[in-house]
Amino acid sequence: MAGGHLLAAGALAALTLVASLLPARAAEGSSRSVDFSGFPGGSVLGWLGGKGFEPKQDASNSRRVVYSASSSDLVLETKTRAFGLLLNEMDVRDPSRVRIDWGVEAFPEGASYEKGVRAEAVMVYIFFGKERHASGSLFIPDSPYFLALYLCETEATNTPFRGRYHHASGRFICVERPQRGASVTTDLPIAETFKRVFGKAEVPDISGIGVAIDTANAKGSGVAKSFIKKIEFSN
Repeated sequence: MAGGHLLAAGALAALTLVASLLPARAAEGSSRSVDFSGFPGGSVLGWLGGKGFEPKQDASNSRRVVYSASSSDLVLETKTRAFGLLLNEMDVRDPSRVRIDWGVEAFPEGASYEKGVRAEAVMVYIFFGKERHASGSLFIPDSPYFLALYLCETEATNTPFRGRYHHASGRFICVERPQRGASVTTDLPIAETFKRVFGKAEVPDISGIGVAIDTANAKGSGVAKSFIKKIEFSN
């Protein structure tokens, strides 16, 4: 289990380091959506790179994390305890809602933020603004505000959980409890959620997103599998 904690700490460090480097604004005309359908063949990571995603941590290690794609979605799968993260800079001004089409084939064993087992088959990080906030550790980089939305098997939905760090700037929220293999659509009032969670009157523009599969702290083998079709922001 100690190894799992070290993996999780390293993964979080990578996430927050890159998050802290996200620009205040991306190029004008930046898209408000990412569509994971229509894979033309070839390298999946190369295809994702063309959409602006950069692989971090175990995302480039096919012995730990495997990405596959089809005409309809992107599939994320861990072969062992691992953390795969895809980061993308975005410029979404005045965001109101986020819509995510996704699902889970296999949940990490024992995953439950309520019980302190921080693991997810799929999670979408949404970063707000450029200003960084203290992580709570000298060894973990500071980060912009973020909401991390995920699918869970048993725990409470729409409850903001704190992670091990970033208590001032980050919350983890299970937004759906889908049946295994079922595709679900999450339609969340992201601006209202940000205001409620952080007690703020204004919502910074979205500066980046991340798509992750994290089983570094899961029980058992750390195997998990999920899919994602689209992430779309609207006013």
